[in-house]
Amino acid sequence: MDHRIAALNASRWYESFNERTMRAVVAEHLVLSLIEDEELDEDFEVLLVRFTFEACPTCRGTGTHVNPSIDCNGLTYEDFDRDPDFEENYFNGCFDVQCYECKGKRVVPIIDPSDANAPLVIGAAQDFADDEAYYAAECAAERRMGY
Repeated sequence: MDHRIAALNASRWYESFNERTMRAVVAEHLVLSLIEDEELDEDFEVLLVRFTFEACPTCRGTGTHVNPSIDCNGLTYEDFDRDPDFEENYFNGCFDVQCYECKGKRVVPIIDPSDANAPLVIGAAQDFADDEAYYAAECAAERRMGY
């Protein structure tokens, strides 16, 4: 349940975005859920929404983070005491990888709350993220039970 792994596997609320116009094409799975909830007409194909950028929450705006395979289960003082070179390499960034969420851009697009469609898209995106988190937690529980 490491946040870096979750960022790698998370669905995005957008299909694509244009930095020049600051408009994003809302992901098809969200448009379909809005149609299913009768928030949009059935013949609706593309939904555009304004967005802004914020610092990436996964890498905190650095563009990189430690490879989760190195420290996702946690490290202790013993890990560093046994191998001082490992400690030096760890803190010098030798095990860093490009951020899984922003792909090294240091920022991620977020929906502009002043956009007319923002409440619909934000609600649908939150519902979808909640469903994904519930499913991931359920799968993790099943793995712990040996299924």
